[in-house]
Amino acid sequence: MGTLNITEIKKDEAERLVKMDISLKLDGCLIYYIDGKLHSPRCERTERFKHIADILIKANFPNCMGEIFVDKPNSNVFDVSRRENWGIVKFMPFDLIDSKNNPKIYEMSLEDKQILMLKEVMKVNNPFIVNMIRFKTFKDGWDYVVANDSEGLVLRNEKNWFKCKLLKEEKIEIIEHQVGKDKGTFILENGSKVSGTSVQYVEQFVGIKERGNKAIGEIEYPFLTKEGKMFQPRLRLIREEIIK
Repeated sequence: MGTLNITEIKKDEAERLVKMDISLKLDGCLIYYIDGKLHSPRCERTERFKHIADILIKANFPNCMGEIFVDKPNSNVFDVSRRENWGIVKFMPFDLIDSKNNPKIYEMSLEDKQILMLKEVMKVNNPFIVNMIRFKTFKDGWDYVVANDSEGLVLRNEKNWFKCKLLKEEKIEIIEHQVGKDKGTFILENGSKVSGTSVQYVEQFVGIKERGNKAIGEIEYPFLTKEGKMFQPRLRLIREEIIK
């Protein structure tokens, strides 16, 4: 199984898109349901999430892809991996997959597939199988994301998939730079690590330290891990703080 071909975009880019299907993005794990088996992009997960497989098999649910997630406040993808959560995860189907049992799925429009999927989820009538939360406009969706501190939105049309995440921002001191093959890695004051991003940023950091000043990085990231580290941080810019 491959990973989903989805492009991450910024909020201002997402706002300019038109005629898109807009739904809530959950912070979980991509799962394919094919012929009674559950697969992640790396391996089979049927036994790990057996209750989900059993429900879908019993309902004769069509082959699909979706998101496995833990339905708890502030939950994230790491919670899906924890053994104590395997039996309580939920499954949100978000697209049907062409198969020998339903070979004309690929001919259906996105809207028709969504209608069919809604009917199938309603037929299952089980709290572990949930429908997507969809929005009429990007503003409606983004307001919901901000109000609920959700991960973000997925925007789709017949050809393309996009994701737009709600990212937190923080200004924090960069303590050191670890040399790598290319740009290396910056170590932040809280122990988090972030890619050097560009040779120019590395040179800027080196210059600031040579002048005896502090290098302050502006970082954006989705959430903090339970260990207090930034998850998937990105360095937006570096500024110099003069030490007097």
